Amino acid sequence: MFPLFLLLVNLLFSSVQFTSAEGSVGVVTGKTADYTYALSGTARDSNGTLTETMPYTVAYTEQITIMQVSGTNVTFQFYRDFLNETTEGGASWVDLSDGNGTGNFVVISANVGSGDLLYPDWLNSYSTTEGAPVANDTVSLMYLGEPVEACHLGYVNEYGNYSADYYWEKSTGLILKWEIKGSEDVDNSVETLNIHFQRVGLQHEFCPFIDSDEYQVKVDSSSTLLGFEFNQTEKKISLDVSGLSGTSGHCGVWVPEGLLSGSFSLSLDGYNLEEGEKYTIIYEGAYYKFEIPYIHSSHTIEIVGSQVIPEFQAWMLVPLFLSATLMAVMLYRKRLQARQ
Repeated sequence: MFPLFLLLVNLLFSSVQFTSAEGSVGVVTGKTADYTYALSGTARDSNGTLTETMPYTVAYTEQITIMQVSGTNVTFQFYRDFLNETTEGGASWVDLSDGNGTGNFVVISANVGSGDLLYPDWLNSYSTTEGAPVANDTVSLMYLGEPVEACHLGYVNEYGNYSADYYWEKSTGLILKWEIKGSEDVDNSVETLNIHFQRVGLQHEFCPFIDSDEYQVKVDSSSTLLGFEFNQTEKKISLDVSGLSGTSGHCGVWVPEGLLSGSFSLSLDGYNLEEGEKYTIIYEGAYYKFEIPYIHSSHTIEIVGSQVIPEFQAWMLVPLFLSATLMAVMLYRKRLQARQ
């Protein structure tokens, strides 16, 4: 189902075989969750100067529905809506006892804790658990404004240029999000690519500089977040959001004061918003928090400050690269609104 999931599983657990046993089932038939699959990336020359960027942009949305639970076997359906105006769907299954099936890493055994196997009876060819996937820890994430316990597994390769992090809802074992980051040297430059898969409604932590974790912008939203971009020159953060037309939507945005500060102005689809009436702002420690309500369709929210962090490197955007990305977003917005 998820090629990157399966690739990572093959890399980590290539010697693993499966045996039958008992796992803990947390999902129920009919449970549905919506996700976004997004890409972001950069290219830097040999001097470290940024020569190309791809802001966080959604490539497709996905819905996962639990179709059947039989013992420890879970069958689920997935449906994907791509920006290129195509769709695809199918079904996968996984045995929560041993991880056997085409849908492993999408659903794991419920209530897995630190040091526990994701699939409690996953044995290797020598009938031991050596090499089996083990949870690193339990963390708290924000989902629809409320904390949710998540099982976390993280991996960094031996060269340090590839990492993967996976988070599952602890009570159900259903995936919350995964993120893969990789970089490589190409023709005297370093190219970075990040892949983000995240449940709609889960708090986002966006990296304004894409290949750096500094100055993360947190976003809580009831909408589907289709894009995020930080423009250092214009001292601006842009968010693309969408939702079922006519319903109420909102974004809560935490902006580090080290990134943007001073006086702020906000706009929705190019129209200025009046503070106190169309949005609120409060200062929380090292962050400015914005609360922005709206009626759903597809919108672009812009937050502009009067002061911005001093430049790290010149942002040299490649026009054709960005044009392709923006065109894809526009096509997806049009399709999403038409479907809704």
